Parts: sequence; C-alpha cells; structure tokens
Amino acid sequence: MKSSYNIDVLRGRCQKLPDVQSKVVRVFLSSTFSDTLCERDSLIESVFPILKDYCRERYSLEFQYADMRWGIEMESADNHSEVQTCLNEIELCKKYSVATNFVVLLSHRYGSRPTPANIRASVFELLHKIVRSDPNQNDDAQLLSQSYQLDTNRVPAAYVLRSISSILPNIISSNTEEMKQADKEWKKINNRIRTCLRQAAVTEKEILKGILSGSDANQRTLCFFREIEDIHDHLSASKVSKYIDLHYSNDGQPIIDDEAENLLNRLKYKSISSVLQSNNIFSYKVRWKADGINRCVKSRVMVGSDSLQHEVLEHAIPCKTYVAKFHGRTDVLHKVRHLI
Repeated sequence: MKSSYNIDVLRGRCQKLPDVQSKVVRVFLSSTFSDTLCERDSLIESVFPILKDYCRERYSLEFQYADMRWGIEMESADNHSEVQTCLNEIELCKKYSVATNFVVLLSHRYGSRPTPANIRASVFELLHKIVRSDPNQNDDAQLLSQSYQLDTNRVPAAYVLRSISSILPNIISSNTEEMKQADKEWKKINNRIRTCLRQAAVTEKEILKGILSGSDANQRTLCFFREIEDIHDHLSASKVSKYIDLHYSNDGQPIIDDEAENLLNRLKYKSISSVLQSNNIFSYKVRWKADGINRCVKSRVMVGSDSLQHEVLEHAIPCKTYVAKFHGRTDVLHKVRHLI
C-alpha cells in the first residue's frame, strides 16, 4: 500500500480496503488417536514451544495448533457433530494461517469410522430396505429405525441420527458409573449401526478437507508416515490393537482388518501421494516395544513487514463496517458537514 493511499484511508476514504494480513500460523494436527499419542505429546512438549518462539521472534507471528483428539465438547459428541467440528476447525486453519496449516500423522491404523449424522432420505430408505430383506438382520433394521429420525425440513429430506442422550439418557448423567455404563452400551449400538452403514474414517475426512480440497497443499501441508517394521510379528501383544486395526476370530485369535488396511493404503499411497510432492512427505521406521511406542521417539515463510499498513487497516476496516450500518439524521449530517 502506497503512503498516499494510507493518507486517503486515514482521511476516512474506506471504500476499497484489502483484507488485514493474518499474523497467525495455525496448524491442524490430524491423526488417529491411540497409536500416535507419544508423537503428539512430543510435539506439544518439545516442538511447538520452539515453533512459538521462532514465529514470534523471527516474524512477529503467533503460532497456534489445533489437536481435536484431546477432546470434543460433550454437546458435540451427543448430537454427533464432532466430525463437522473438526472440519470447521480445518477451514479456520486454512483461512487464517499464513504458512503451514495442516499436518498429518499416519501409521498402521485407519481409525474409527463414525456413524453418519445424517443420510439423504432416498439413500437411507434403500439401505433400510436391503437390511430388512435379510431375515437374519431384523434386529438391525429395527435398530436403524429407532436410531434415525426423518427430517422433512431439510432440502433434500434426510434421516438424522438421534442424539445419544435421547437413546441413552444416562450418557449425560452426573453419576460417573451410570455414564460409563451408558457409554459402553452406546459403543455397542454404534458398532452395530456402523456395520450396516460403513463410512470413511474421521482421519480420512480431515485429510480430504485439509489436503485434497485445496489448491496450495504443497505450500501448506506436511505429512508423516510411521512404519512399525515388525508389528505383524506381535499381533498377540496386549497393546497392539491400539496401533493396528484388528478383529478377532471365534477362538480369540487376532486377525488384521483387511478392509481397514486397504483403505489406509489407498489413502496414503494414492490419495495423499497423488497431491503432495515427495519433499512434503516424511517416512520413518521404528520397531515394536513391549509397551508400544516409547517416548524416545523448517518451512520457509514469506511475510510482509509493512507495520504502518497493518496498523492503518486495523482501524480502517472496523470504520468501514460501522459506516455501512450508520444512518444519520439530515439536520445532524448538515451540521457535521458545516463543521468539516
């Protein structure tokens, strides 16, 4: 912005204003939960403090991070909006961050596949018809009917998943034991619904939003792939289910979830690799430990430094907003013009 333009703005000519340049580096950290706990702890304890100092001292920027795996408000969980909450946060990071805005951590787990919060009416009714046609799935058909409610106010009409508390009131009980029991029961119900309605994992939804929906992914995204080299030799270990998707045979033997593994490989080696350049993807290998992964385990930012421009805009943009809403009386405006 030229100095003469600054002067015009200071004189109250606010018709054409550029956006105020963000002074934030905000990063969304996307990962599955149980298998990347140590990495995320290390980032928070050892890496992010350094980045905070670096951004502040080198570029006068504020470094922020968003890790939604550390907890979603109970209200969001109850009404099944936690996935949308994550996607909204990604959108904010992409909007306000002046540098990297999305970091992915992936290993062997595809992650949880949430029950869809809403399904278009025509699709739901077709799925329900298919389930109902199988005599062995009468209970599942009834469960779908009880769990989803038709909402004709939506366009197009859709079946909406009822809140957890409307199905299991004790999920929001002040009694800890009642709440735990209700949560355990909901997980069983949720698993049965998901079996009928298979959906993409939360992590994949985040990646689709954070990487594949933008045009500048290679300037704003970093991806880390961790491989536990010998994990297939330790499928019977007590904690291995936290690190790889498994199901169990009738005699209790662990079996790799082939569907989840194929979906994860497609995500890593096709979807992500087709968008990100090789220097945006980092791979590292570790070996299995008895307790899982132990705790032993520079991007260039071009930022403008016109402080006067930034300060002028900080005042001019609110001024423009207030003027747009102002409706003065004729006699008062006439006196003001006379004084000016």
